[in-house]
Amino acid sequence: MERVLVIAAHPDDEVLGCGGTIAKLRSCGIVVRVVFLAEGITARFLPDQFDGPEVQSKIKRRHENGLRAMAFLGLGNEDIFFGERYCCRLDTVPQIDLVKEIEGHVRDFAPTKIYTHAAHDTNVDHRCAHQAVLTAMRPLGNLGQISIYAFEILSSTEWNTVHPFAPTAFVDVTDSIGAKVDAMMAYEDEMLPSPHPRSAEVIEGLATYRGAQVGVRYAEGFQLIRSLC
Repeated sequence: MERVLVIAAHPDDEVLGCGGTIAKLRSCGIVVRVVFLAEGITARFLPDQFDGPEVQSKIKRRHENGLRAMAFLGLGNEDIFFGERYCCRLDTVPQIDLVKEIEGHVRDFAPTKIYTHAAHDTNVDHRCAHQAVLTAMRPLGNLGQISIYAFEILSSTEWNTVHPFAPTAFVDVTDSIGAKVDAMMAYEDEMLPSPHPRSAEVIEGLATYRGAQVGVRYAEGFQLIRSLC
């Protein structure tokens, strides 16, 4: 039985990166767990504001929106693990702490497949998440049998034009693109009008483009990092 673990830096990355895939997996009865390494808010504030009521209220709201979003994708609260690390500061956290957390989820959940961030991303937390997953999943014991895929995040991955994201694996999300958009709309503070990348029009536009690359209406693209065939 397939079991899928999603390691994301912040709440909303899971929807942007693989929301359609999550919804499709859940519709097939496949178990999915989502782990966030950071909270996704404090990058917009000064450090002396982090413990203040405004920031704490926004963090709470982001988590609540995350629960609503993932309900659209078919996940229950027990499938979601929120991180409390400061946003866009994962590079100040000892990598071993991130690695140990990921290793703990791998031992507890026993995934057959992992989705996480791409290596060449403009967001430092995304890059740290990618590197921590690679380290945690070094092929010792049976870890080499777990497939690893990297996803792209609109408003982050595509802004690195020197190292553009080039997917090598695709998932047909024609039947689940609506759930992905609905889930992203639940992150109401993160959605912006088109042509901003975090808009319904651009989310659907990217899925249309990825779908055209493999001959389906809508798709999500991934980079295959490792898979034992």
